Amino acid sequence: MMDILLATYNSARFIHETLDSILLQDNRDWRLVIRDGGSEDTTPDIIQSWQCRYPDKILIVPSQGRISACENFSALLSASQAPYMMFCDHDDVWFSDKISKTFSAMQAAERQYGPDMPVLVFTDMQVADERLSVLDASYFAYQYLNPGRILLRHLLVQNIPCGCTMMINRKLADCCGRIPSEAVMHDHWLSLLAAAAGRIVYLPETTMKYRQHAKNIYGATRYGMDYLIKRTLAGPGIARERFYQNVRQAKAFEQRYGCLLDLKSREMIEDFARLDELGWLARRRVLLRHKLFKSRWLRNIITLLIV
Repeated sequence: MMDILLATYNSARFIHETLDSILLQDNRDWRLVIRDGGSEDTTPDIIQSWQCRYPDKILIVPSQGRISACENFSALLSASQAPYMMFCDHDDVWFSDKISKTFSAMQAAERQYGPDMPVLVFTDMQVADERLSVLDASYFAYQYLNPGRILLRHLLVQNIPCGCTMMINRKLADCCGRIPSEAVMHDHWLSLLAAAAGRIVYLPETTMKYRQHAKNIYGATRYGMDYLIKRTLAGPGIARERFYQNVRQAKAFEQRYGCLLDLKSREMIEDFARLDELGWLARRRVLLRHKLFKSRWLRNIITLLIV
């Protein structure tokens, strides 16, 4: 048994296709756990009707009031006691073999590293527009990201695994506990924890369509000249704030999990977590000394200019 954790919010436009794709999975050993984040449209009625149709497969976790996506996924994770968990966004479409392929990679990892090892498995995905027309066959190619950059020093400054492609095991969930408010997102926090205390496994296959539309919280932007122009016109403020979200997250992570780290990793996180207390030159020395770099040299030049 595994739990698929689905966080909804104003999802009425796309949720039917998402639910259909889950019900068409070739692996049927799952339960869909849904929690709404305070929708103002007909989403609660829709998920209630689906739960009535499939009471043995769908569980709705009660909720009250508006909460963020990260808080919603954290609550879902706390509500699950399954041996394995997957995360599902409310607007994507899964390929029919998504669960089976990801679970096979998880089983192989547990055989390799042992049943007591916290493990996170993630995959690639297609990037699609709101009508599900494919924009790119690979999310990582579209974003110009390297899925092999999953060491702790990489993930401190740039998350690579996407939550909607993830599967985690019970050991990682137990290590995680409640995700703090300082976390950038649930997937970023889990990636840091898996890199620090367990194993991250990349399955180089596309398992779903990642739908892009006007209301994506983060979404995907094709890396290229248009992207760079847009970032330049937006000014340094937004990019700087996102960077320092990573710093605040690192501070919370060090406070909770510092005891799990080797001396070198702990020193790295401590230095990064106090970046906002340092002067202009000292901040850049920290990034260069610990090799806290993002994918692609141009992103790193921008980072060095704005921090």
